[in-house]
Formats: sequence, structure tokens, C-alpha cells
Amino acid sequence: MIYITGDTHGNIDFDKLKYYFENVYHSKKDYLIILGDAGIVWSSDNEINKNYESLNITIIYIDGNHENFDLLKTYPIVDFNGAKAHKIADNIYHILRGEIMNLNGCLFLCIGGAKSVDRHLRIEHVSYWEDENIAEDDYNNALKNLKRYNNTVDFVLTHCAPTSVLRNMFYNFKPDNNTKILDQIKDQINFNYWYFGHYHVNLTFDKYRCFYEDIKELPIMNIDTKNIKYNLLTLESNEEFLRNRKTGRLTKLKENDLPEWYYKNYSYRYWFYNLKSIKDIAIKRSPFSNHINKDSILYFSYDKILSKDEDFYPINEADWEVKTWRVDLVDIISAIEKYNPLLNLDGIKEQVNLIYDYYNNDDCLFDEVTRPYPHIKTRILKDRFSSESAACYVEENGSILSQFFSIELAKKYIEKLYIKHTYGDAKYIVIDNSLNKQITYKLVNEEIEIIIKEY
Repeated sequence: MIYITGDTHGNIDFDKLKYYFENVYHSKKDYLIILGDAGIVWSSDNEINKNYESLNITIIYIDGNHENFDLLKTYPIVDFNGAKAHKIADNIYHILRGEIMNLNGCLFLCIGGAKSVDRHLRIEHVSYWEDENIAEDDYNNALKNLKRYNNTVDFVLTHCAPTSVLRNMFYNFKPDNNTKILDQIKDQINFNYWYFGHYHVNLTFDKYRCFYEDIKELPIMNIDTKNIKYNLLTLESNEEFLRNRKTGRLTKLKENDLPEWYYKNYSYRYWFYNLKSIKDIAIKRSPFSNHINKDSILYFSYDKILSKDEDFYPINEADWEVKTWRVDLVDIISAIEKYNPLLNLDGIKEQVNLIYDYYNNDDCLFDEVTRPYPHIKTRILKDRFSSESAACYVEENGSILSQFFSIELAKKYIEKLYIKHTYGDAKYIVIDNSLNKQITYKLVNEEIEIIIKEY
């Protein structure tokens, strides 16, 4: 998959990437494009660089007007999918101006650069570089590369907008030489979409789109012609080729042969699950409260809908083609949603919520644990070994964090763990409203209320 976003400014807007990709299945086979002012290379200590490097995705960016161009030039130039690029790290590439890269069969013309409106407040070669502006050589390089493709590309990626687009979308930004150069290019080419950053808004006009906070999957799918018939493969530590788990036989496939929709997991050996062709799914919760992911099992059917009980447990386990264990439940469910958008997973998500509830009720407060799907309606928690039901639940801003069998456990969760983990040393007052059967923790100097509500 290919994702795209606007300016990130080093660590300033990095959290938008961190939080987004925590909930979206991705791998280094996927791409994230940043439309300039990435600020990944800014200082020699590489502190910023390491944050981006830690994302499990291949990052591509064009330059904006806020980049350390002196430092950028020290990185080696390599070929990246047909385009010349600075290789910043194994998963980070800066595309040079006027280059055209081929991603998943689509052509991207890349032209970074823009004018800093606040350059009079900046210091040259410290916080401002003259290289921020698009040069004649950049323009000529773009025209030269465009000729190879008959002046036709699928996407144009720039930091600022062409003059004609600027006038239609922004009334308070004046055209400059950079926008004029982009206008000249625009009049000579055919394209489907033109994406840019720079203006710190999310706005669409015709086939032009300005990105800032938005992170969007591009309107294309990964072109992969491999038709792999095995739904579950394994890789032993001492083997080069993948093994068909159903028959136990070695195949002629290597890991790199697999399309991106194979989910990789390690449990004594590497397992690869086909997540694209799932027709039905079931779940068996772990019998151990302290195991959120370890012993919970997901079952996949690839050809038909199978019988399940009200808890989405499989009626007959032998009917299901593939089963998983020791997987990160939230991670794999995000991946299944990505490749099977028509599959209703609400019942599975409900069961995952209950797994987290059991963890909290067993006094397993090693870390702050809240439900991963707070807006999924979940039935009242039942004790595994008795007829006891949950007495209360903890709610914040309309989202249920967890259910508890006792008020005392709920209080312990809030006071000893949740507030400290989420809000640090924030002070709070406790309001016991017996009439309404609820206890409210109101954070001082914060418009935050965490409420224990009795059933």
C-alpha cells in the first residue's frame, strides 16, 4: 500500500504518523510519502532520523523549504524505483527534484522546493538555505525525465502548488518563482492527481489536494501478479524455502516472494498467514487472564461461512482451514480489515475487548490496559467459574475503558494505574454520587472526567 501525508517538521508533527500506524497494519513493503518539510535530516546527531527509522514502513519524501540541504547533500545518491534519491536509512529515501519513480506500477513525478515566507527571521545555513528554491536545473531535469514517459505520469508530488492552483485554493498566499515553474510544468504534462503540502491545511480542489494532518491511502492497490495458493506457510530457522503447513512439504517460495497481504508472526518458527482471501473468522479466547495475546486463537475460513456460537467460538475447529496463536490480536485484526473491508469484525472485536477486561480483573496491572475497541458494544462480563457478572465499568468521554467485578478493582485501576499512566502526576478530586450509582474522578485543571458506573 502507498500512504501520503503533508509536512511533519521532524519531531513536531511526528505523532500523527506514530498514532496512525499503531492502528493500521503495515510493513516495509508499504510506502509512506511525505510532501516536503519532513525535517528528517536536520542535525548531525540523527535524533529525528531514528524516530522515523523506527516506523516499520518505507518512507519517501520530497524536500520542502525547511530542510537542512547542507546535510542532505552528504548522503549517498542511489537508484530508488527508477528515481535518483538520497538514501537516509535502510527505510528512508529523499527523492531528488525532477525525478520520476515507479511505485506499484504507477509513475510519480517529484519536485520538492518552496519559498520560506519567514526567511528574514532565519539564519542562512542554520535555519534557512537558498537551496530551498526550485532551480532551472530542477526544471530541466523534470522535462528530460518526462520525455521518457511521453509527458504522462499518474501522480505529481510537490511541496508548494502551481500558481493557477494557488489562486483557486488560497487567497492569502502570493505566487513566486517556484509556483510559476510548477505552473509551466503543469501545462506540459498529463496526470491523474497532483498532491502538495506547505500550506498547513487539508483541502481538495478538482484533482489537486493539499495535505497536512491527513494521512490517506492512495487510490491504487498494490499490483502483484503472484498467485500463491497456500494460505499458511512456515519458515524453519535452518531452511531457505517456505513450507506448506497443510502438507508439511517445502515449496519453491522464499519470503520475498510473498505478496504484502501475508501476515508474518514468530512463534517457535515464522508463520505467514494469507489475510486477503478470508471469508469467515472465529476466535477462542485464552483461558488465562494474564495472557492477552499469547493463547487466544483466531480461525480463518477461505471458502465459506462456518458455524460459530454466540461468543464467535468455532463450533467445529476441524472445519477451519487455518488457526493462529501467539499473535498480536489488534495488529492482525487491523491487517484483516485492510484486506477484507467487507468482512464484519464487530463480533471478534467484542471478544477482544472481553480479553482485555479479564486481564484487568485478574489484578494483572503491569501496564495501562484499555479496550482497543472502546466504541464496540460489549456484553456484560461473566466470571469464568461462577455465575457472577461484572458490577461496574469505567468510562471516559463516552468510551468504556474496562469492566470490573467490583468497585474496589475499578478504583485501583483508575488510581494506581490509569491516571498515572495517561496523565502523569495530575491531581484529581473524587465525587461519590450514590444516587446515580457512579463515582467520578475529576482531574484538576483538566476537563477530564473518569467515571465508575454501576450496572
